[in-house]
Amino acid sequence: MPAIPLRLLLLAPLLWLVGCATLPGEPRPSVPADGLEQALRAGDCRGAYDLWEAGATDAPRRLLEVGQTCLQGGDFTRARRVSAGFLERHPEHPDADYAAYLHALAGFGAWSRPSVTEPEARIGEGRRLFREITVYLRERPLSEYVENLAPRLVRLREGIADAEFALARREHRRGDRPLARARAEYVVQYYPRTQAAADAAQLLMQLADE
Repeated sequence: MPAIPLRLLLLAPLLWLVGCATLPGEPRPSVPADGLEQALRAGDCRGAYDLWEAGATDAPRRLLEVGQTCLQGGDFTRARRVSAGFLERHPEHPDADYAAYLHALAGFGAWSRPSVTEPEARIGEGRRLFREITVYLRERPLSEYVENLAPRLVRLREGIADAEFALARREHRRGDRPLARARAEYVVQYYPRTQAAADAAQLLMQLADE
């Protein structure tokens, strides 16, 4: 596919999404305003999404516009649904790499938000997202979005390690020293060179003194 200019998205509320790309391809054509067009111009993710879901359009470019509008608005669930819909309907489209990129970015945005999600759920979702991005990098090595996705693997690894260590701390608080030790050893072994691994090593020393 032809080269596509990549501009950084600088939205203060979405700092973890720095690097989100603009829509690929030629400049947006001038078209008569309709319901979907009005929603997109207003940055109305829900309105645009509802119109798409109601069958207002299946045009590839429109799907990307809806997906990006939702991504920029922080509605990561809808952004992932739209980009997944694009990939399901247009898997061979020249901009499928961009749709997959939006899908991964939206997943990363949702995962990066502070939440009260239990460590097990955070680990599971983090691993699924890690695999998704890894597959993207492997299957689309020439995509211009690779360099923007690759650094997120590092942050995902750190976050998964933190969640794994949270399990070790939880078992320690519960008084299950053998399980706390096993979980801490797991973090040290499989997540070296992370802050969680350093914290887990300290916990192991503490357990040895108890």
